[in-house]
Amino acid sequence: MSVARFLREHWQKKPLLVRGAFPRFRDPISPDELAGLSCEDGVESRIVREEPAPEEKKRGARPWEVSWGPHEESRFESLPDHGWTLLVQEVNRWVPGAALLLDRFSFVPNVRVDDVMVSFAAPGGSVGPHVDSYDVFLVQGQGERRWRYHTKPTKDTRLVPDLDLRVLASFRAEADEVLGPGDMLYLPPGFAHYGVAVTPCLTYSIGFRSPSAGEAWASFAAAACARPEAARLLEDPPLSAAAHPGAIPPALLARVREMVRSVDTSDDAIDRWFASFATRLKPGHAIEPPRRAPDGAAIMKRLARGDTVARSEEGRWAFLPGSRGALRLYVGGEEIEVAAPAADLARTLSAARRHDGRALRKMVTKSSAARALLIRLFAMGALRFGR
Repeated sequence: MSVARFLREHWQKKPLLVRGAFPRFRDPISPDELAGLSCEDGVESRIVREEPAPEEKKRGARPWEVSWGPHEESRFESLPDHGWTLLVQEVNRWVPGAALLLDRFSFVPNVRVDDVMVSFAAPGGSVGPHVDSYDVFLVQGQGERRWRYHTKPTKDTRLVPDLDLRVLASFRAEADEVLGPGDMLYLPPGFAHYGVAVTPCLTYSIGFRSPSAGEAWASFAAAACARPEAARLLEDPPLSAAAHPGAIPPALLARVREMVRSVDTSDDAIDRWFASFATRLKPGHAIEPPRRAPDGAAIMKRLARGDTVARSEEGRWAFLPGSRGALRLYVGGEEIEVAAPAADLARTLSAARRHDGRALRKMVTKSSAARALLIRLFAMGALRFGR
């Protein structure tokens, strides 16, 4: 199926199962490595037990119980051989091979990318039937997982009360498929699904989020409040003695409406706010600059050698067109004015997570603006040499 047809017929409309979407798929992480990652500070993870053992129930454990990481290594030694799932968020931050999975979905704008979550499940392990609020591509790694899901938007979203997870109280599957290595299932937001491991298995959830109207308004208002003009106080209109102190004078209301509407809501202001908002750093994320300022000559030497240049996974990359060939580049919420001679470099860097050094050197050799942009991005920590 072509990308154009997928976007036209399935994206945010209906599920799609693709057998062999990733031929000869190789897991970028092993179950043991995933477990090790979940033991580290700064890594968001959880273990879900669908049905605690009888002795654990006596101690107050409940079905669908969640324990949050970081986990102790001994925790995994005590788990049974069935009925549990380990989920680790943002594996693309820590595992380059998982990050490269996102490039396979580059037909969706960068600003929609959330993360790559990886789950390992023992046979029978699951997180229950549920509904997500984001688009997700479920790529099956090693092992097999059975997916039951709705083919139409879910109407009954009542939840089982008093659980640690948002598990649907009622779920009747409309489709039932077992996915093996390299198979992929796409699900739009609002379509209930229920995945259960048939054998020990790894699943890669590539998520794409959209902000709610409330989230967007709150962020835009916060950005507007940070502008210098937002500190201007409301000035009273000429007042006369109030006939009743509880009445709000129409002239005062007019001043209030004028003040609120004075906030810049032009298309340009909204576009620039959204570009920063959609590429912003998540809580706990930081683009760390290198300890030593990068040397331009040293960078050019490594580019000439063909070293790979990698983007930081801490922030998204996007751009907006400017005038006369210039553009504004957004990296982790920061806006960078890019002159026209460096625009091609900015677009190239935004298009993929890994770049051949020689190709980049060719782009910057004849442009001081492009070289300056490249050095600035290395100095930010937004670019680095790596695999």
